[in-house]
Amino acid sequence: MCGGKVVKQDPEADAKKAAEEAAIKANAKAAQRNQSRSQSMLSSTDTAAPQQKTTLGGG
Repeated sequence: MCGGKVVKQDPEADAKKAAEEAAIKANAKAAQRNQSRSQSMLSSTDTAAPQQKTTLGGG
């Protein structure tokens, strides 16, 4: 019963760590989607044409 370790908890550090892990996972998923999108046959026709600005929407 004696000699047990006291674990200090830091909720802010735990939240920060969880947010960083979530951001890493989200970035990995986005990178995977972008990679598969760039390898598809349809994207090769989209990227070959230059992007033209439109006048729709004003601004």
